[in-house]
Amino acid sequence: MMANPEPQPERRLPVPLPSEAPAPETGKLHTLLRYRFFLLTLVILLFLGGLFFWGTRHKAPPLAPTEVAQGEKIAVAPPVTEPGHGPAPEAAPETPPKAPAPPPVITPPRHEPVKGEVFTRALIKIMDDQVNQTWFGWRPNTIIFGKFGLTDNVNNIQLGVLGVVIRTVLVLNENLTRFAITEAYDPHINEARDFFMVSPDKYWFPSASGKYREAIGDLEKYIDSLRKGRSRFYTRVDNLIALFATYKDLLGSSYHNLLKDTEADGSPVSWWLADDYFYYARGLALAMSQMLEAVKEEFHAELQKKGSHKLLEDAIHALHTASQLDPWLVTNGSKDGILANHRANMSTYIGEAEHVVATLQTVLATN
Repeated sequence: MMANPEPQPERRLPVPLPSEAPAPETGKLHTLLRYRFFLLTLVILLFLGGLFFWGTRHKAPPLAPTEVAQGEKIAVAPPVTEPGHGPAPEAAPETPPKAPAPPPVITPPRHEPVKGEVFTRALIKIMDDQVNQTWFGWRPNTIIFGKFGLTDNVNNIQLGVLGVVIRTVLVLNENLTRFAITEAYDPHINEARDFFMVSPDKYWFPSASGKYREAIGDLEKYIDSLRKGRSRFYTRVDNLIALFATYKDLLGSSYHNLLKDTEADGSPVSWWLADDYFYYARGLALAMSQMLEAVKEEFHAELQKKGSHKLLEDAIHALHTASQLDPWLVTNGSKDGILANHRANMSTYIGEAEHVVATLQTVLATN
């Protein structure tokens, strides 16, 4: 038995291989050639967009229908319509009636105070404050407050004010309204002097408060007469010296009452009289400080010539301080005791004011 022969490998004809393809081209030129149609379209679109943008920027804006180049309005003719056709013409709107103009505000003309008006106004004010502006008015002549002394502090303040008013009106009547002793008295000031001389505790026939109001009215008439040129007010130095002499006497009397330890009969000053002296001095200082303020304005030129403005301001300061002293209870302690002596405290400022006023009198009398 013969063994199987080995298989012979299969014989095939050689197959020709395809030729090797060329390597693809690389580089920027190849990329541009590949997208050339897209790039050409983009360039055309950009060119057309640039032309459109250029024309829009340089195109002149159209004029508004109501304006021309110079800014004037264009007159537009109304549309012509045949009679009987078209809409009826609109009626012109009615103009509402104007509101009546408000009446003009008339302000009274301001006038500069004439010579003597400031001085007289101050005199009116200090008395009007006590007669018409305080509660219960003038106290010393009332039955309850005056006769029974229920408000003796206020009563003595008002008496101190009245003392300054009477002395001032006397100087006004004798000196300030007359050029010399041969000139006639001013009728308004002369009558006001008589009314102020009525006793302050006179209740009836005549009433003190009623006569004081009449005196204030006479002072108002005097101011009106000054404005009309019928009355006079002489701001001479000798008249000012006479006024300061009167004030010095008032201050000296009050200073003595504040400082004394015994009365004229030898009895010691009681506590009941101590507060009377204190509040009388306070009313004196209240009125005199306001009158000296008026003197500073009325006699400004005369005081400036003598260089005495500083002295007058010192007197006003002392009197103003005295008018502000208002203890809850006026005590009359000994000078070296534990209790205060309010009379002595008040005498400090009243005495200083008296000294300054006396110095003013001397300075003004010196050439």
